[in-house]
This record gives sequence, C-alpha cells and structure tokens, in this order.
Amino acid sequence: MNKTLGLLTPTELPSDLGELLDCASALSRPLLEHLQCVVVTLGPLGVLVCGEHEAGAVRLRPSKHRRDGRLCAVHYPAMALSPADIVNVSGAGDSLAGGVMVGILQGRNTDDSVRLGLMAARLSLSSPHPIAPSLNTDSVNLERVCSQIWPRPTLLWLEETDQ
Repeated sequence: MNKTLGLLTPTELPSDLGELLDCASALSRPLLEHLQCVVVTLGPLGVLVCGEHEAGAVRLRPSKHRRDGRLCAVHYPAMALSPADIVNVSGAGDSLAGGVMVGILQGRNTDDSVRLGLMAARLSLSSPHPIAPSLNTDSVNLERVCSQIWPRPTLLWLEETDQ
C-alpha cells in the first residue's frame, strides 16, 4: 500500500522480530492518517494491529469524535502450529480478517477479536481448503478463545509524524 501511495518502502524486510515490528509499525503510521486501523499479517509470527490506543490495545471500532488518542501497534503472536500441520496457507489471511470482523460485529474487545481471527487462521492452515469447511461459530468462538493460553501481546508506541 505504501508503495502505491508513493511512500518509501524497504527493499528487504528485517528478519529479527523486533526490527520487523518496528518496520511494520513505521510503514503503518502514514496509512493511519486515513484509516481507523491497519492489520499487518506476519505469517507464523502473528499479526500486528496498529491504530489509536485504547485501554492497552488498539481501538478497532470507529468513534464519532476526531482521533485524540496516541497511536500504537500491538503484536499478537500466532498460535503454535507445527510445520507438519500446515496444509494450506492460501486462506489464512482471509480467515484472520473474517474472525476479527466477527469479533468487532459482536462488540468484543480488541484482544478477543484478534484472537478469534488468529484461531480462524489456524483452522484454515490445517485444512486442505483455503477456508476450512469446519470454520463456523462452533469451531471458533469466544469460549474457545478464552480456553486457550495466549502469549501476552506486545504494545509499541508509534512516533508522531508531521502532517
């Protein structure tokens, strides 16, 4: 997206997780001038959600007032999955997006919404189909999300840029 907007982009992404999160956060910052939030998929490393800070997370739902909170990025590590269990990667991003949107539409908080998405992505990764046929509200729901042990998300603050 940044390249399409004429913004500078790196020719190669860093391999170190910390440097990758810094790079993805920096690339997301100019997009947040126009978007509520930016979700960056990081493959087996999880997902980075960038936007306005709210209660230790990113506000996913638009508000009626002008953005007045500080911008941040939150890294959610992916659920553990052995390489042998990965059958198809084609629909993981779509499943992630669908799970996050379900959480938002159900009025869930950011952590639960993102974890619904991560759980849906994991299910699709284990399926020979791009979107797992078993993906439904019985296989991915808040009860299942709450029964999992999740790594703690990492909060990063985004630097302000001149407008």
